[in-house]
Amino acid sequence: MMAINLFDIDQATRNMMPAPDDLRQRMQYLEIGPADLALLRQIHPLLRSRMQSVIEGFYQHLLNVPALRQLLGDDRAITRLRHLQSAYFHELTAGDYGEEYVRNRLRVGLVHQRIGLAPVWYIGAYRKYLADLGPLLRDLLRDRPQDFLPTYAALFKIVNFDMGLALDTYIQAGRQELLGLKNYSEQIISSMPSGVMVIDDDETVRTVNQSMLLMLGVQGDRSAQICYRELVADPTLRQHIAEGLRQRTYRGKVTVGLPEPLRHLRCCLSRTLLDNQHRLLLIAEDITEPMQARAELRDSEARFRAAFGQAAVGLAQVSCDGNWLRVNRKLLDIVGYSEAEMLQLNLSDLVTPEDWEIDAPLMRGVVAGDLQSSSREKRYLCKDGSDVWVKVTLSAMRPGADQPSLVAVIEDISQRKQFEDELMHVASHDALTGLANRMLLLDHIGQAIAQARRHQHHIALLFLDLDRFKTINDSLGHDAGDRVIVEVGRRLRQAVRAVDTVARLGGDEFVVLLADLPQERIAATMAQQILAVLFEPMLIHGHELAPASSIGISIYPKDGEDAKTLLKNADAAMYQAKSMGRGDYQFYNSEMNASTLHRLTLESGLRHAVERDELQLTYQPQVELVSGRIVGVEVLLRWHPEQQRLVMPDVFIPIAEETGLIVPIGEWVLRTACSQLVAWRQAGLPDVRIAVNLSARQFRQPGLDDMVSRVLADTGCHAGCLELEITETVLMERPDSAAQALQRLSDMGVRLAIDDFGTGYSSLSYLKRFPIHALKIDRSFVRDIPYDADDAAIAGAVVAVAHSMGLSVVAEGVETLAQCEFLRGLHCDHAQGYYFSQPLNAAALASLLRDGLVTGAQIGAA
Repeated sequence: MMAINLFDIDQATRNMMPAPDDLRQRMQYLEIGPADLALLRQIHPLLRSRMQSVIEGFYQHLLNVPALRQLLGDDRAITRLRHLQSAYFHELTAGDYGEEYVRNRLRVGLVHQRIGLAPVWYIGAYRKYLADLGPLLRDLLRDRPQDFLPTYAALFKIVNFDMGLALDTYIQAGRQELLGLKNYSEQIISSMPSGVMVIDDDETVRTVNQSMLLMLGVQGDRSAQICYRELVADPTLRQHIAEGLRQRTYRGKVTVGLPEPLRHLRCCLSRTLLDNQHRLLLIAEDITEPMQARAELRDSEARFRAAFGQAAVGLAQVSCDGNWLRVNRKLLDIVGYSEAEMLQLNLSDLVTPEDWEIDAPLMRGVVAGDLQSSSREKRYLCKDGSDVWVKVTLSAMRPGADQPSLVAVIEDISQRKQFEDELMHVASHDALTGLANRMLLLDHIGQAIAQARRHQHHIALLFLDLDRFKTINDSLGHDAGDRVIVEVGRRLRQAVRAVDTVARLGGDEFVVLLADLPQERIAATMAQQILAVLFEPMLIHGHELAPASSIGISIYPKDGEDAKTLLKNADAAMYQAKSMGRGDYQFYNSEMNASTLHRLTLESGLRHAVERDELQLTYQPQVELVSGRIVGVEVLLRWHPEQQRLVMPDVFIPIAEETGLIVPIGEWVLRTACSQLVAWRQAGLPDVRIAVNLSARQFRQPGLDDMVSRVLADTGCHAGCLELEITETVLMERPDSAAQALQRLSDMGVRLAIDDFGTGYSSLSYLKRFPIHALKIDRSFVRDIPYDADDAAIAGAVVAVAHSMGLSVVAEGVETLAQCEFLRGLHCDHAQGYYFSQPLNAAALASLLRDGLVTGAQIGAA
C-alpha cells in the first residue's frame, strides 16, 4: 500500500467540504427524513454485534480480487483497515450525518483515490454491503417484518448519500475515469437483490433493474423508457402505481400475488424527488418461500400431466438414479429417439463423460434436498451422432410415492448458442479485415506466454505501422485506404504460420504474434519477410501502391512478461524504427534512454488521442472587474490517456507542436469549443466570448483563416464571440506575414488578443501594426502586484497604453482578493484565475453562467 501524506489529505478535505445548505439539499433530494433516521438508529445497536461477520465477509470478497489484494497491502495493513472499515460501516447507521461525518467520509474517499483504488470498486463494496445486510436485516427484524422494507430503503438512501460524498473526492481530484453519480446509482440499483423501478409522471419507466423484471416475470432484458403497464400486469399493483402518480406526496405498501409461476411481492411505493422532478419509487421484495415451489409442484401435478405432451420445451420425469421414466414429444424431437428407445436410456447416455462428472453430484444434491434445483447448459448426444446445445434444469418432484423422482426441463438453445458464437466473433475480430482485434490478441498473447513458459521458448510481438498511410487516405480517399488495409491483412496472414496470430488494432496498426519460438532470430527473419511482402506493389483504384511499414519487435520474456508490457515495448520499438528512417524493423532495447522512450510513447498515444476521446476541454471564466459578471471563458486543453495519469499541457503540447499533431488537435479544440458555445447559447445561457489559444505552428499553417471560417460555419458560432490568443513571440517571428494573417482573421469579425504580454518583445510600437483587440497581462506580473512596485508599474503602464489605443486588458493568474482589488484600482477591464474559479468542465461552467456572477468578483466588489 502506497504511503499517504495525511497533511495533504486533511487540507484537501477542508477545501472540498460542502456547504451546510448543500448537505441539507442532498438529504432532501434523497428524501432522508426523520423517519429514516429513526429507523437507522433503531437498527444501529442491533447491528453492532453482527457487524464483525459482515466485515469478515466484505474483506474476504475484496481479497479474492488480485488487484485489490495488491492495493490493500500486507496482513497488518489489512487488519488495520478491518478496524477502520468496521467503524466506517458502523457510522453508516448511527443516524448522525453532520459535519464530522461528512469530513470523515471525504477523508476516506481521498485516501482511496490517492492509493489508486478505482471508483468501480465502490460499486462492489456497496453492493456487497447491501447484499449481506439484506438477509441480516430481515433476521434482525423478524419480529417486525413490516419495518424491513422501510429500513432497507432508508439504508439504501444513506448509502447513496455516503457514496455521493466519496465520489465528490474523485470529481474534485479530476479522475476522468469516474463515471457520473447517476451511472453508479443505476449500477447499484441493477445489482440490488430487491426490485427497483422509478416511474415518471407521464407513466414512463425511467429506471428498472433486473431483479424487478424477474419478479414481474418479464422475459429478456427490457429497457426503460416504456409505459409501466407493459411491465406490470397485476391490476392491484397498477392501481397503487396510478394512485401514487396522481398525488403530489404518496407513501404506500401493497402485497400482490403474481401468477405463472405464483410469486408474492411486498411492494413499497413513495413519491420522491429525482433529477429535480417528482417521480414514483417502487421497491419490491420477493417474499415467496422456497418451499412454496414444491407445494405448487404437488398441487399442479394434474395440470402438469395434461400439458406435458404439448409443451414447447422438452419435459421428462427421471428416476433418482438417472433413468428416463417419462418423456414428451418435444424432447424426442430434440434428441431423435423414439419413446421406447428413450425409456431404455439413462441421463448419462446423452452427455459426455466429462459432463456427467459434473451432473451426477448435482443430481444427487437435488435428490437429497441439498439443492432446490440444478440448471446447466451442455451438449446432448443425439441418435444420429450429432450433438445439440440444451439447457437442462432438474428439480425434485415428490408426488406422494415412496421414492422421489426428478422433473427435467430441456430447452433447445442451439440458435442462441449460434448467435452467441457469432456475437463473440464480432466482438473479437476486426470488422474490416476479419483479423483478431485487441481483445482477442491479448487473450492469445496470454495463452502463448503460458505455453512458452512451460516449454522454455520465446514469443515475439511485431508491431507494424504503415508508413505515410495518411497520404493514401488523403489523396485517394478512405475507400482506397480501406482496400489497402484489407490487402495488408491478407498478406500478413499468408506470411505467417498457422499457429501465429495477426491482429489489427485500428487505423493502420497491426500486430503479429509469433508463438512458440525456439530462437529469437526467427523474429528478425519474419520481420524481413513481412517488410518484403508488404513492399510488393498492389493495385488500388488503378494506382500502383507499395505501402512500406515500420516494425517494432519485443521478445518474451526479456522485454516483458505480460501482454500489455510486450505491446507497449513493441510499440516503442516501432516508433524508434520510424525515427531511424522508416521501412525497417527495430528490436526493443531496454537500454533506450528513458526520456526518449517516454516521449515516443507519448507521441504514439497523442496520435490517437482524438479518436480515442482522450482529449477534454475545460473552461476558465473571465470576469469583468467592475461588475463581477462572467464575460468570457478561456479554453484549456487536457489529455487523459486511458488507464494513465493526466498529462499536463506543458508536456504534450511541445510534442504536438514538433510533430505537427497540433494542427488537427487545434482544429478539434476550436470546433469543440465553438460547438459548446453554441450549445450554451441554445440553452438560454448568457452570451460570453470564448478564447482559444493558437500555437506557433497553428498560426503559421497555410489556410488558417479558411479553417477558422469553416469551423464557424459548421458550428453556427458567431465570429464576434470567438477570440484567438497568440503570444507576442509568435507574432514577432515574422511580423509582416503575421500582420496579414491577423488582418484576414479580423476582417472575418474574430477578436484577437496578445497572450502573455510583457514576456516577449514587448515592443509597443508594433502594436499599431496588428489589428489587436485585447492584451493579456502575464501571470508573472500579477503574482506580486500588490507588493512589488516594479510589477505594479508594468501592469499600470500596460493598462494605460492599451486603453489609450482602444484595447481591453485581461489579467491572468488572479488568485487573491488583494490582487483583484489592486487590478481594479488600475482600471484593468477583466481578470481570470483561481480567485474567481478553477477551470471547469462544460456542465459546471453552464451552472456558473446561470448565476452570472462569481463569488470572487462579488467579494472583491464588496
